[in-house]
Amino acid sequence: MNENEQTPEVQSPLRRDIGIASIASLVSLMIFFCAARPAVSKLQDWWAELLVYAFIPISVAFVILYRSCWHREITGAARTCSLLVISCIILAGDLIAIGAMLFVAVSFICMIAFCMNGVSGGNH
Repeated sequence: MNENEQTPEVQSPLRRDIGIASIASLVSLMIFFCAARPAVSKLQDWWAELLVYAFIPISVAFVILYRSCWHREITGAARTCSLLVISCIILAGDLIAIGAMLFVAVSFICMIAFCMNGVSGGNH
């Protein structure tokens, strides 16, 4: 192989499975939040609502990771607990991503409003 030739980077199956679990968790969180909001809001306890909203995305990520090649040599409770912790970390990452997207969207809207105010001649 020549110095100038580069081998294409192959993505590991584990990284791919974590990416798939993250996207599936994010999509299930958004769909479940929109679909179940009227029923969950009747609980009137913020911690109970949080548990209900977190259950489905964590379960989706857990199932995807459980079926993946994530440390198949570990069996029993050790693998299950590690996958549960990773599923919770994926949910936290999804929530951070949603917060970042909201921040960017609000910043963009404020920037457009500020520019439109300047174009129209400022405060009237």
